[in-house]
Amino acid sequence: EGMLWNTMMSECKDLVPADPCLAAAEFLDPEYKEENVEIIAWMTVSGSYNDTEHVKFKTLPEVKVASCIIKGSYDQLGEAYATVASWIKANGYKMNGPMFNIYHVSPAQTQNPDEYVTEACFPIE
Repeated sequence: EGMLWNTMMSECKDLVPADPCLAAAEFLDPEYKEENVEIIAWMTVSGSYNDTEHVKFKTLPEVKVASCIIKGSYDQLGEAYATVASWIKANGYKMNGPMFNIYHVSPAQTQNPDEYVTEACFPIE
């Protein structure tokens, strides 16, 4: 994931973040993987930009999600994912697309993991 963010920032130095700016990573694999994970990193921006070699600009459709907010270290993400998945099943929904994390407060804003704020989002129907 870090490689994606570095590529985006190196190829798009003049981006103007939207206000508020949402930065997210979308996990495309149908199940959890430790290696060779397929990920798309994205962020909301203001203005129009030309695509680069590795960065493509597009408008994403609105999506209904079940989500939860995790305050603190990324070590909590696995438990949060399991909790949301259980809620989805218990409430009669089904997943409808790859899950993604929105990083409200990330290493880009603070080096203290206790201050991270991550929203785990699972598209549902």
